[in-house]
Amino acid sequence: MPEQWLSFVQEKWWVILAAVVALLIVVSVVKTVLKWVLVLAIVAGVLVYGANYKEELTAMSGQMLEEAKVQAFQALVSGAFDAQYESNADGTYAVYTESVRVEGAEGSNEVIVYWKGVKIGTFEIDATIEAFLNEAKQKQ
Repeated sequence: MPEQWLSFVQEKWWVILAAVVALLIVVSVVKTVLKWVLVLAIVAGVLVYGANYKEELTAMSGQMLEEAKVQAFQALVSGAFDAQYESNADGTYAVYTESVRVEGAEGSNEVIVYWKGVKIGTFEIDATIEAFLNEAKQKQ
């Protein structure tokens, strides 16, 4: 939760600044009970916006992960010709290219995909991944 607020302050500092300016204007100009109603409304607005900021961060991270996945699979297809297959004694294997690493276990229908050293996720072996693995095995 503190990371969410810290991120909110760092990225949306202008919202907080605008709220502070609005508060100063309201406090100095308005001299009735309405002043405190406006102050509470502004503060509540900033708090609600900041509390919902986590959803924005989650959506952005999801989009970034999806983009990384797309780029990794494009790199799989384009880098299949220079892939290196490495088989381990424990039944696991790894396939390396310049930017993609795929790790899995013999007999499993899932692999872990890394793109430029960053884990993208665990994926079921589909036609693209299977073709990539087969191409790398043939070059072994």
